Amino acid sequence: MKKLLLPLAVSAALAGCGGGETLEDVKQDTKPVTPVASVKFDPSNGVISVPNDILFSGTQDGTLNIPGELDGDSKPLLSRAGYADPSLALGGLDGWSTQMPYQIGLNTPTGVTIDAATVAAPGAVRIFEVVMGDDAQTEACQNLSPALACRVVSELTFGPTGDFVSQLSEDGQNINVIPVKPFKSNTTYITVLTSNIKDTIDGGRSLTPSSTYTLLRQEAPLVTDAQKSLQAVIRSYEQALVSSESIGADEIVYTAAMTTQATGPVVGTIKQLLASTFGTAKQPVVAVPDQDFMSVADKFTDLGLAAALPPELLQAAGGIRYLTGNIQLPQYLSLPKNGEDAALADTYWQALCDNGVAVAAAKAQAGGQLPEPEAGTVDAQCNALSGGQLRDLGIDAQKFVSKYNVIPKEQWIANVPVQITFPLSEAPETGYPVVIMQHGITSKKEDMLSLTLALSQAGFATVAIDHPMHGERGIDVDGDGVDEFNATTKSVLHYMNLQSLLVARDNLRQSTADLLALRFGLNAINAFSQVPLNFNTNDVSFVGQSLGSVVAPSFIAHANLPIENELLKAAEPLFKVGPAALSSGGAGIANFLVESASFGPVVKTAVVQGASDLAVSKKFVSYLQEGAVADCGTFAGSASAFAACAYNTFVANLEAEGDLASIAAINGTVDQFAYASQTVLDTADPLNYAPLVRAVNTPMYMSVVVGGEGENKGDQVIPASTLPRNPLGGSTPLAALMGLETATESKQSTDGTAGRYVVNFSQGHHSSMLTPSFDARTGGTAQGHAQATAEMQRQVATYLASKGLILPITDTTVIAK
Repeated sequence: MKKLLLPLAVSAALAGCGGGETLEDVKQDTKPVTPVASVKFDPSNGVISVPNDILFSGTQDGTLNIPGELDGDSKPLLSRAGYADPSLALGGLDGWSTQMPYQIGLNTPTGVTIDAATVAAPGAVRIFEVVMGDDAQTEACQNLSPALACRVVSELTFGPTGDFVSQLSEDGQNINVIPVKPFKSNTTYITVLTSNIKDTIDGGRSLTPSSTYTLLRQEAPLVTDAQKSLQAVIRSYEQALVSSESIGADEIVYTAAMTTQATGPVVGTIKQLLASTFGTAKQPVVAVPDQDFMSVADKFTDLGLAAALPPELLQAAGGIRYLTGNIQLPQYLSLPKNGEDAALADTYWQALCDNGVAVAAAKAQAGGQLPEPEAGTVDAQCNALSGGQLRDLGIDAQKFVSKYNVIPKEQWIANVPVQITFPLSEAPETGYPVVIMQHGITSKKEDMLSLTLALSQAGFATVAIDHPMHGERGIDVDGDGVDEFNATTKSVLHYMNLQSLLVARDNLRQSTADLLALRFGLNAINAFSQVPLNFNTNDVSFVGQSLGSVVAPSFIAHANLPIENELLKAAEPLFKVGPAALSSGGAGIANFLVESASFGPVVKTAVVQGASDLAVSKKFVSYLQEGAVADCGTFAGSASAFAACAYNTFVANLEAEGDLASIAAINGTVDQFAYASQTVLDTADPLNYAPLVRAVNTPMYMSVVVGGEGENKGDQVIPASTLPRNPLGGSTPLAALMGLETATESKQSTDGTAGRYVVNFSQGHHSSMLTPSFDARTGGTAQGHAQATAEMQRQVATYLASKGLILPITDTTVIAK
């Protein structure tokens, strides 16, 4: 991992420095600033807090323009692999995070302290949803530049039960803004700091704007076009706010706009691309070749698991048939060029076409007439799929997939093995209902077989595939029969790629796309099976474990959302998914990875190693090469366990030495990484699809191991909550945003309406839905863990079989109160 660049600096070009009098020159003529606290804001010297839409300045494709991306002529400086840097990865995004807390930096003179109580009070920080210029839905805004604020829509509610809270950072140098509800996607907000924020001197003096901001908000004699443009932007923010009569001009100390990312259009486009193959040779189908029946018990024997299973379970597994099939799935991730981990850096999704921003700019520059496309392009396809908004004219060098470029390029077709089970009992007249099962990270589809007994007893057939770069879908670059890339057998970082966050994001999106194609392909399983099958493909449910639960909200929302294209409406029912059961999932992926007892030290190890500009990083690398071998040698067989031991021991040594400065440097670097990584991962994060799952009213059950009294610690992989880092991270916030009711006793519908529930377990561990084994990291008892597994499986099977009408809770000793 390359060193972090956050806090982000803005290039001088944003303020138009160079040529004539600069903004800095103008400031020299102003009176000395009164020594009171002010907001850090000086773009000409690279001082700006993020998120801030000023970083869209100079964009050629509607994505953020991060310093270091482009040269002075707005031409790319970076190869695709160059975006592996966590900060530069933000340059591939069409907006900011919907959920991450953010900071606004302060200048506090010596002896001046901000009154924390004033920062945490209502009215100190205010946030407004706004409509920007060039908005087609608002006539008065259509002719304004999209960089200018047009009108206020509404003000967000302050407070722990509202939309956000604010607080002073521990060091007193920043104001923290913390969402307690996610921002809407593809929406612009203006954050305002007000004069209600005061210091502790002379009864409290108000926070002041920086001298640069003061010049920009006024009709100051600025010189260059870039300076004037930035001035127009700041003035538009304040004018929109004041004209709404929501706030007075004298109350405003600072404003910053942020536009959140568009989280759904790309995967929504993939659904339409799949639908367009309906009835053609390109339609994905689950094909089952002729084969002898074997049982799940036989498969357990093949996997070497039979000896570890209770005899009664193995006997019952003998009554479940096991088959294998395959499906051809379009892959939007490109293949690595060699077997080195660094080769994954540029495999993230690429758009098929030139983006709409570049096309519109080229059209305007050419007087409305675009050049003819060169031979060999996909211009006709881009033109047809987008109604003329997207073309392939060679004018978009980077081709980032975004809301301005929603069609990803199909890189290759994967022949993906499909695991299939069904009961020996005769199928109902309508056929066996089907459950799609999706496994967790570093796991594989075969690990879901332990759940098939409960599902088969409830009458279900099941299908399952591996996530990309898991199980049988590892990547063997050189064809020697050994995978170079496989998160199941090699490294979790091959999938959750901390070396290239855009790749990590698109691995998650590929998992969603694969599930959509699998669901679509199920419709043909009876026709394309050379073994007699009778599956009811109109009755499909879903079960996700861990990572399978993380990608589930995006999959379920997109599967059940209507198709707007009337020509493709006939395919809409072929994607439908009924009741779903999730276990050990969570939102705020970057935050729960950092807070995870299992993965957190691994993440932090990678981050600190990569922060080569920190003195403590050099010390840590030296420790890994020398002392860690002695301290953590017993974990040498597991890279993740070794990293966890090494990191925890290193930090403990710093604490023992009283080296608080190094610990603060580590925490600050991890915070920067968490902000950058969550922002990049946002379009794949389940938090952004939870409201859609609620909107389509899919029946949903979720189990969460929260722990209980004594030694019961709860899930050690994905925590129930990531407080205080992020109130929106973890399992519990995801359940709340999906609108799930906490159930502690059995539920049964009396009106035919499916219930939507989350059940919190006091016993068990991250994988309890699949295995009754004891996990000492979680605490509790072996008996309690076994009981939790039995209770979870009973709940899942009954809930799905009853279409969400019944949730049995029979063993209350493992249910958290």
